[in-house]
Amino acid sequence: MKNSTLQTTLFILEEFHKRADNTLDSYDVFLLEELNIGTKQLGRWLKSIALDINDIVEIKIGKKKAYKLLKPIDLFIETFENSDDIGWFFNMAHDADPEIFKELEKYTNEHKNIYKFKNTPFEDINTLEAKDTFKMLKRAVQAKEYIKIKFSYEDVEHDNLRCLKLIFMDNNWYIAYVDIENVLKFGRISFIEKASYATKSTSFKPASVEKQLQFLDKHLQNSMTLYGEEKKTAIIKATPNIAKYFRNNMKIFLSTQKYRKTLEDGSIIFTINYTQDLEILPFIQKWLPDLIIQEPQELRDSYLKKLQETLNNH
Repeated sequence: MKNSTLQTTLFILEEFHKRADNTLDSYDVFLLEELNIGTKQLGRWLKSIALDINDIVEIKIGKKKAYKLLKPIDLFIETFENSDDIGWFFNMAHDADPEIFKELEKYTNEHKNIYKFKNTPFEDINTLEAKDTFKMLKRAVQAKEYIKIKFSYEDVEHDNLRCLKLIFMDNNWYIAYVDIENVLKFGRISFIEKASYATKSTSFKPASVEKQLQFLDKHLQNSMTLYGEEKKTAIIKATPNIAKYFRNNMKIFLSTQKYRKTLEDGSIIFTINYTQDLEILPFIQKWLPDLIIQEPQELRDSYLKKLQETLNNH
């Protein structure tokens, strides 16, 4: 090929994108043959491109110098792994490119013993206290340490808690923990006044929280899902006004949501499993008045009571 400066630069840039690891070095056989140049000259090309393009950086692979084209996900993973100040990180990612979390999710799936994302993280964790709390909780999850937590809305301090995962759901960060009575609970991190070392200094065994971890991975729907409670099933009708959002194969809003049938008037019938009314009533209220509870009657009564209370307050 002709080795004009522009052509050579564009050719090398294309090769960065084609490589699985986005990395090139001066010993790259394909580039040496295609450009018909030596290793020193290729090294100078790569260095020059790296100086001109901020997204290409010099790295070391063993003793060899190489150059890597950084994708946004590379920068986020580096931050995710090495920074405890990640509140700003999630805000920046969400504002700049919400799609980044599709790739970030692939990464966090490799570390699912620590993190679980139920939706897009963008809650602020910007105060020094919140950062320190997040850092301690992260370490406790990784090391399986017992921990002590004081919530701002309670007078008591909860001791010897087993922290399972940091979970982002309902647009907020939570710590999933097991208390001394072996009950799985969720604590909103922004409501934690203090997190400190527990009375127990030993690490807990993963086998002691196996059932709770299975619940997190298979049955958690939102922050109101109760551990150990029997599931109920709500039958709900979406009126023709919003039926298109609840058709079969459309994106679901809750993990247990299932399409059942389409009625003659265009309404959609679907079901949702829940462990307590608060797990699904806020969702139904968001679609007021176009989601209608068909069954069970006690859920209908609870919903109507809340509606009446709302009218009374206005």
